[in-house]
Amino acid sequence: MGDTLHLCATARLAQTLRGVPAAGRAWRTPQALTVGQWFATLAEEAQLGGLAELPAALDPFAESLLWEQIVAASLADGAALFDISGMAAAAAEAHALTRIWNLRPAIGALSDEARLFTGWQAEFERRCRKAGWIDAAGLQRRLIELLAAGRFVLPARVEMHGFDRRTPLEDDLLAALTGRGVVVVAEPLAAVPGQAGRLSCADLAGECAAAVAWAQSRLAADPGCRLAIVAPDLAGVRDRLEFLLDDVLHPAAIRPDAAESSRCFNFSLGRPLAEQPLVRSALELLQLGGGRAKVEQARLSALLLAGGWSAAVAEADGRAQLDLALRRELPYFTSLPALLRLVKRPVGDGRAPCPCSVAALAALFEVLAGARRSQRPEQWSAVFRQALRAAGWPGDRQLSSHEFQARRAFDEVLDAFARLDPLLGSLNLAEAVHRLAQLCRQRLFQPETRGRPALQVLGMLESAGLEFDALWVMGMNDDLWPPPPRPNPLLPVELQRSAGTARASAEVELDFARRVHQRLLRSAPEVIFSYAGADGNRVLRPSPLLAGLPDLDLPPPDLITVASRLAAEAGSAGERIDDAIAPPVAAGEKVSGGSWLLRAQAICPAWAFYQFRLGAEAMETPVEGLDPAARGTLVHGALELFWRQTRDSAALAVLDAAALAERITAVVAEAVGRFEQERRVVLPARFRQLETVRLEKLLTVWLALEARRPAPFAVVACEQQVDVEIEGIRVRMVVDRIDQLVDGRQAIIDYKTGASIDIKNWAGQRITEPQLPIYAALVNDDVAAVVFAKVLGDKPAFAGIADECERLPGIQGIGDDKQKIFDPAVFPDWIAVITHWRERLHAIAGEVREGRAGVVFADEKGLQYCEVLPLLRLPERRRLLAEALGA
Repeated sequence: MGDTLHLCATARLAQTLRGVPAAGRAWRTPQALTVGQWFATLAEEAQLGGLAELPAALDPFAESLLWEQIVAASLADGAALFDISGMAAAAAEAHALTRIWNLRPAIGALSDEARLFTGWQAEFERRCRKAGWIDAAGLQRRLIELLAAGRFVLPARVEMHGFDRRTPLEDDLLAALTGRGVVVVAEPLAAVPGQAGRLSCADLAGECAAAVAWAQSRLAADPGCRLAIVAPDLAGVRDRLEFLLDDVLHPAAIRPDAAESSRCFNFSLGRPLAEQPLVRSALELLQLGGGRAKVEQARLSALLLAGGWSAAVAEADGRAQLDLALRRELPYFTSLPALLRLVKRPVGDGRAPCPCSVAALAALFEVLAGARRSQRPEQWSAVFRQALRAAGWPGDRQLSSHEFQARRAFDEVLDAFARLDPLLGSLNLAEAVHRLAQLCRQRLFQPETRGRPALQVLGMLESAGLEFDALWVMGMNDDLWPPPPRPNPLLPVELQRSAGTARASAEVELDFARRVHQRLLRSAPEVIFSYAGADGNRVLRPSPLLAGLPDLDLPPPDLITVASRLAAEAGSAGERIDDAIAPPVAAGEKVSGGSWLLRAQAICPAWAFYQFRLGAEAMETPVEGLDPAARGTLVHGALELFWRQTRDSAALAVLDAAALAERITAVVAEAVGRFEQERRVVLPARFRQLETVRLEKLLTVWLALEARRPAPFAVVACEQQVDVEIEGIRVRMVVDRIDQLVDGRQAIIDYKTGASIDIKNWAGQRITEPQLPIYAALVNDDVAAVVFAKVLGDKPAFAGIADECERLPGIQGIGDDKQKIFDPAVFPDWIAVITHWRERLHAIAGEVREGRAGVVFADEKGLQYCEVLPLLRLPERRRLLAEALGA
């Protein structure tokens, strides 16, 4: 070793020291390591040099597995009632505390939890001795003993950097070094603290914006300066900060091809390897490829649309088509074999839309299905590699730098998984993939960065020992800093407090926070501490450590974001185009949509244009069981079957309770059978039973209302298809039911299974529920009532209007004093209502024919069921409206 060893509190500090040049053009790289890294080199030296026989060190994942097995075995049959992984983590932490802080609990005064842990710890040490293992802290203790015994060649000088608080294990290490004649020097803090102040921000969003605006202005003034943003809860603010920094400092990064371009900032906090897209695809392939268990359809959909396997680029369109078929044809819970069978169905020209991807999935399934059901991790690791190769992982394009690093890290995780045979034994496929995913979630992945970024975003501990030209410390609220105490629940609290272990008490954390605070004050000539004033409705307070600092009065953050740049350019370089007018409907042009076309046109013309003339539509979203539309379809089907058998009120009246119940049971069973046949699904037996009971109760309640109708009626049509042409627009619709009344006129009935029904629009200029008015005004002159049948279990009712009172229960007639929808002064009789409907329907259809397609609507709530909502650009519309009002 060199003459001087630099022991650092963090890996980032060690890396920084190794990159600091000495005076002159060439220098020797300093020997800078963390304490853990140096212990690892000593262990390797001892093994390779034959200095001592050391047990095999358990990595963190292997140690956690061992603790899980011990905890689960001690709880026996009750293990399923406990969070085994959480208890194992607490046990591993308690064991490390006893090693690092030399804790020796008094056996006679232990709590039940502490006694339980004592037994676990004894079993842990017994298993380690038997297998020749040792935990990380135990190995470090052993190495300190060997070091004190003179087994290692040591440097002449050891310098300590960035330690806010040393543990007894580190103190023992320094004592051993001193005993061997090594000169140990602790790095002193800067003599003079920087100029500091505190800043109050409205909330977390305002605090992030202020910090990013500060970084933007400092880098604009001096691109070579060294800045840092430090936060005690970096994980909680990372996404918000990263988005703002990218938006402000690297606007070009919004382009997909610039996603991995170099940045002037860097985060110290990595993300789990399992979250990397390439690794996530690999894990999903392995989890879904076994095909034995059904999974949510959305997972197969996400896999199809993800990259990183087979012909992801060449067959992107084909995969999207297969995803559409998947959403339409398969149930909510499905499997990979079901998807492969779907591809074999003849559709269009009969060819699979993405043959390479389908073949890759089939090969993946074949490899995993052909593997032995129970194998050891080393064997599963080989199977997984073979299965991923069969699936074409990692895809058909060249990997980027970050992807290449993620793939290499995943290979290392597979190697680590293969070494878990002694701990895990034989596993089935699901268990093996689960353990592999655990390893990937535990491993933090941070892509390598080139050079030293001007801005570093750090946690409190990662900032130790680093110096900057300016520093911003955010999140200085009293609920975050000092950190709240969290003593380990498996060790006596008083023992932890007396030893001063980390998180043992409020006093310990306050002392630690004060040390960090003093270090931060000396880390830069300029230091800003900020805090949020509120979190929603919750008022927040500043950390008590900020007392005495002067309040800063910084100007409000003026961030130059991508959105603000585009908005500024839109007023000068951009050209505004009025897109409220579309091409008129050409002669012979077919416009789909039926009554929904006119409904959409009445609510928002742009909706009608995009969806029904351009053919845009939202893809189906799979749901578990039946969605409201499917439930409504079942109600329609059951009522249609009932009235085709029971043609009029007289036939209904002669049915006694038993006969009515028998008929309802029969039509419900037939309706459910037809539904399954048409949708090509088989409802689970229990679910089918529950849905059948629901339908039977619903029909029983509804038909009781029908039986109370004041006058006889006959059902002359069910689910009747009607075609009508309005202003050259052909409208095709289906009328749920047509009743002939006692005077020979007709009542048009539309079933609704939702509680909210709007009929007030029938008297307005824009009829947003046009189906019944279309039939009454443009198809049949004999209509005397148009009503919605609210088929509900709790409040069944009719809602609508008729030419005279009490045509149907609860339906008011034109001219009735209780009727509040149609003003008698404007609508004196039924003819006036029909005339109004005819005129307004022709006007709405005329808008379609003329090409009116503006984003105009009376109430945004009316767009609730709009499938093309993103195309309406409502945020842009709100911005333009705000600009107009501001002007």
